[in-house]
Amino acid sequence: MSELERLLLKSAYPGSIGVVSPFRAQANRIRDLVHQNEALSAASTRAELLVDTVHKFQGDERDLMIFSPVVAQGMSAGSIGFLRKQGNLFNVAITRARSCLLTVGDATACGSCVVEYLREYASYVHSANELRPGDTRANVDLGPTYPTVADPTKVSDWERLLYRLLYQEGIRTLPQFSVEQYCLDLAIFEGDRRLDIEVDGEQYHRAWNRELSYRDQLRNQRLIELGWDVVRFWVYQVRDEPHACVARVREWLQKPLSKQGEPSRTSVASSKAAR
Repeated sequence: MSELERLLLKSAYPGSIGVVSPFRAQANRIRDLVHQNEALSAASTRAELLVDTVHKFQGDERDLMIFSPVVAQGMSAGSIGFLRKQGNLFNVAITRARSCLLTVGDATACGSCVVEYLREYASYVHSANELRPGDTRANVDLGPTYPTVADPTKVSDWERLLYRLLYQEGIRTLPQFSVEQYCLDLAIFEGDRRLDIEVDGEQYHRAWNRELSYRDQLRNQRLIELGWDVVRFWVYQVRDEPHACVARVREWLQKPLSKQGEPSRTSVASSKAAR
């Protein structure tokens, strides 16, 4: 409730808001508390607030979603058993946000529970929250298998393959890392340097002239302004020349790039050649 009060009353969040939980009792309780608070109830109408179970959100979205897993120490075996059967609905729950997903719950309990997808999700969130630009330590080790992410429908098999190949070569990446409105396929932090690795299909990312789409060129430029370097691979490069792709990333790690705006950085940001 404190998060809803912060969003709706203190910060006057301008977008729509949803609260989703796997348990109807939890959704009913939150809805009741909202209606008991006159100011919060009035603000909830403006925000198109919807509080319900996952089933209600299938086919629906909100700008900001709050996910309440409810898991806690001492939870009944029946409730845990119910959650273990809800893997598909979990994917729906955490992909209903257009711009931001907040998870409010007991991170320790989720991270140690027997519900595998919640345990992996808690581990991923913990790693992502710990990592900040400018870290001098090595990238967080998420394991050799592509980890659970907020929206798996946005992840291609080629991104998963490149993640595994890089991991095998000792290169740790952070998948689906958020920067402003963008979601990076794979992010690498090396001291004060940051690299965005994108794996693009030609259907959505190649323009009529066989060059990178104008939208993606603007995206590259914005990330460069924010201090990122960008390497983009076409799907066919990951498929046909996977070791060359890994070598390109290793080259970035081993050779510091020139200052922002100079030709070498620009070449990194537009490293895809037309086939």
